[in-house]
Amino acid sequence: MYHQRPISIKAIVTLFLLLLALSALSHQLRFDEWLEAKIYTMEGGGGSYFPWRDNFWLYDVMHQKGRSLVKKLFFLNLLLLLLSLFVKRLARYKSIFLFILLSTLFSTSIISFLKHHTTIPCPESLIEFGGTRHWINIWQVFEQDLPIGKCYPAGHASSGYAWLCLAFLFPPGSRKFYLSLLPGALLGLSFGIAQQFRGAHFISHDLLTIAICWLISGAFYHLLRNIPGWYRAVKYHLCEGGSGQMEPTGELLE
Repeated sequence: MYHQRPISIKAIVTLFLLLLALSALSHQLRFDEWLEAKIYTMEGGGGSYFPWRDNFWLYDVMHQKGRSLVKKLFFLNLLLLLLSLFVKRLARYKSIFLFILLSTLFSTSIISFLKHHTTIPCPESLIEFGGTRHWINIWQVFEQDLPIGKCYPAGHASSGYAWLCLAFLFPPGSRKFYLSLLPGALLGLSFGIAQQFRGAHFISHDLLTIAICWLISGAFYHLLRNIPGWYRAVKYHLCEGGSGQMEPTGELLE
């Protein structure tokens, strides 16, 4: 898992900040509304809710069955992690399963937490699209006097974009790196577009979701990559302060 050319922390943070800025600009410049208005008009919206909100392909397939799919993938990875503790053939992949588990779990959990504590409304909640709320500025995202939007960032898309973590398993710029981006990118993009056509999210919500999933994956990659070194360093100093001899240590994460 720990190749010689990992994605640098600087590159991870730079892309995160770029996506964060794009998300804020898309909202504040009202590109969100412009794009969603095009979708609304195309669907034949006439002052009420989005006509395709309950569309079979968008809701039953992309939302409900899509959610079921990523849950199965998550628990499959969890099962493989548990098996790697006992099955020798899987032991070498233990750190990979752990990394995927932590990245996907924390990405979706943090985004879900933010979604239930931010005030940015969904498209379907705006007066322009049959709702009852008005557009608000991005700096009002945590305004206590406003109702919780339960929309920002995009929760459903996060279950797809969380799998961008797979790219960190390969050297950046390599063919495997770009191929490993596809599962998370395709799932997240499919879920995100479906939600936008249902009036459930703006494009800025997805941009923020990508940014958070990317940052969390990068953070866990570097954390797990450096734990063995930190462990050895601490043990060395402890032993040096005691007997002066340090026992041989193996990798904390194989």
